[in-house]
Amino acid sequence: MDGTTVQRCFLLTHSSRDTVNRFDVELHAINDSGMHVHITVRGFRPLFFVLRSVSDDLTAAAVERKALPLKTMSGADVDCCYFRTLSAMRNCAERLHNAMQPLFESDIHPVDRYLMERSVNGGFEAVGPAVLYGKTIRMTNPRIRGLTVQPVLSVLSLDIETNVSQGVLYSIACAGKRRVVFIVGKSVFSSEAVAEKRVTFEIVVCRDENELLIRFLSHLEEEDPDIIIGWNVIDFDMQFIAQRCIALSVPFAAGREKSIASIFRRKMKNRTALRIDGRVVMDVPTILRTYHRPFEEYSLNFVASELLGKTKDITVSGAEKIAAIDTLYANDPVAFCHYNMEDCLLTREIFDITDTLPNAIERSYRSGHLLDRCGGSIAAFDYLYLPRLHRAGYVAPDAVSFSHSDDVALPGGYVIEPHAGIYDNVLVFDFRSLYPSIIMSFGIDPLGYHIPSDDRIQGPAGPSFSRKPAILPGIIGELLDARIQAKRNNNPHLSQAIKILMNSFYGVLGARTCRFFSTELASTITRTGQYILKTSIDFIVESTSYPVIYGDTDSLFVHLGPHCSGEPQAIGMKIAADVTAYLGTILRERFNADCALLLQFETHFTKFLIPAIRGTSYGSKKHYCGAKPRGTGLDLFFKGMESVRSDWTELAKEFQYELIRRIFLNEPLEEYVRNTVTAVISGCMDDKLVYKKRLRKRLEEYTQGTPPHVAAARMLDNPPHLIKYCQTIDGPQPLEKLTSRLDYNHYIDSQLQPIADSVLELTSQSFSRIVSGQQELFGE
Repeated sequence: MDGTTVQRCFLLTHSSRDTVNRFDVELHAINDSGMHVHITVRGFRPLFFVLRSVSDDLTAAAVERKALPLKTMSGADVDCCYFRTLSAMRNCAERLHNAMQPLFESDIHPVDRYLMERSVNGGFEAVGPAVLYGKTIRMTNPRIRGLTVQPVLSVLSLDIETNVSQGVLYSIACAGKRRVVFIVGKSVFSSEAVAEKRVTFEIVVCRDENELLIRFLSHLEEEDPDIIIGWNVIDFDMQFIAQRCIALSVPFAAGREKSIASIFRRKMKNRTALRIDGRVVMDVPTILRTYHRPFEEYSLNFVASELLGKTKDITVSGAEKIAAIDTLYANDPVAFCHYNMEDCLLTREIFDITDTLPNAIERSYRSGHLLDRCGGSIAAFDYLYLPRLHRAGYVAPDAVSFSHSDDVALPGGYVIEPHAGIYDNVLVFDFRSLYPSIIMSFGIDPLGYHIPSDDRIQGPAGPSFSRKPAILPGIIGELLDARIQAKRNNNPHLSQAIKILMNSFYGVLGARTCRFFSTELASTITRTGQYILKTSIDFIVESTSYPVIYGDTDSLFVHLGPHCSGEPQAIGMKIAADVTAYLGTILRERFNADCALLLQFETHFTKFLIPAIRGTSYGSKKHYCGAKPRGTGLDLFFKGMESVRSDWTELAKEFQYELIRRIFLNEPLEEYVRNTVTAVISGCMDDKLVYKKRLRKRLEEYTQGTPPHVAAARMLDNPPHLIKYCQTIDGPQPLEKLTSRLDYNHYIDSQLQPIADSVLELTSQSFSRIVSGQQELFGE
């Protein structure tokens, strides 16, 4: 392979290092033939910008200071300072900070700068000499430019079993091209035992942990996966393996070309991070949490049950689970291997069914993030915005250069005071990507805000913005077009990735850690959103006979009534089209702006309920229930109510659902309410009286009072993140140590009555009157 080649690659990992007199970048990628490509960029020069007026003495550490045709967004000329090493750049930046000199983009990591300026969003093309070394194609200082590449990536699912208290590693299960469990055992398992258990994977018995680790790392090298997945694989599995490697003097050579992997703590949020050159490590529950796959809890057993309808053999947790695994390991090692492999396979099934990898690839295309990056909206904004800013002739300030006064609360979206009630035929509308569309329509842009221009857009709220150059509206426009195309191509992964990215941009501009933070920019977007919603409501009220009964930020609810003239679907489509056209006219005539706003007709509810705030006639904001016909019954859709909240009991959820269903169908209520109360008091509902609430911080950090779930958690030796507890006559107690009688009065007063009264008031009834004859049953 000697000579110049063209490699079409997808980026897996990157790293960098200072040598004696230069800064090197290392890129590990997969080419379109599935081969590992290792690229070394030698001598890339870290850089930042300073005002041209800054003394040369303060930047003497730079190997070159060069005047460029770039300015700050306030119009001042800048020079670019180049350095041989990252440490030299940082030392010079610190000196300038101490001298109270403003810096520009000194907080951009050189690797990020190298990639973003070459438009590397996941895919890229590398052109240059290449050498085949084993299974790796090596390139040095090739020419690189961004390119869309559809990678085919190999995945290995990993799970370990341990005795944590003793710090002992029992086994490692791998499910990739081969399925194999490496286990420490005294003898080879008999073929009869393996056949009896119907083992469908290999079992490799190792003399001790040392051999176990060596064989596992050899298997990793042989399988050569691009991606390693697992359940808490970074915080637990790989961290435990790394610790055992250190303790047993086994090199943790988990990376490509036998490179040593490293575990470290991130400063931000004090999280464990893992770097394995050439391999992406993806923690499945972390990704599910980050990208809007809500589950009541994120244990493997719970998610597998919810998504796959499968339950693990051992479902207990804490000390009971440790004891059960120890017993299984000692008495039935073949069944133990089954259990270990089961976790691997369940994780892989969840990974596949949730389309985790296709989604991660699409996010990489749109944000520049590596596959394992979760969140990072500000970094994505920088990655997309800065190269365009430079091409426009400007540089950005350091994020740390902002001196912020006390936090100023930003205005929220417009919310109509809802009218509590039960309604027939309600149409639901929402604006497609309202805040991104506002940015596009009114040219809202950090650069356009700062630079002087005679051609500006003055919107209904806030400052005006220069029409050219309009960087952020251009980015939004590209993303909106790409999302439309993704929907046409039936690509839900790309559509969702773009939606999340676009919707994050408003939050980025209002985040004080963003280099483009501005209360004026963020508040302009929300105030303009208020104007759009109010204008739309006024138009609907004036141009139709239908009232708007509720509206919130980007949604509108229009009441047709029980005897509407016409087909609700057709009415909804016409209202959406008319509002969109009207807004286009308003924006053109009043603001000389091109309208990107689009009101969409979402759905038609035949029945609709807005609950009352307890004891009042006012409706509860962000809470409603709509119903659609299904056969002879109804499908109910809840928003913000107890039925969709994880911290309410199953009793409360079932009670609310059935109560509202009966109201919609005009079925009797009183007997159902009384029967439910009787069932609670008699103990028939005990299994539905469990609270579930997640610990958001360590127990010792709860110093300002003790919430019930924290009190329950403190009774456990090793409390999980999700605490399950009941309210007893002796206070909250965890499900694992439930000893006292349940406090049924608490559940009636705190779970049933609030739900009942919020809807019964709409029917001129009350919970107290219905159950008044049962008070003697409540006890003390």
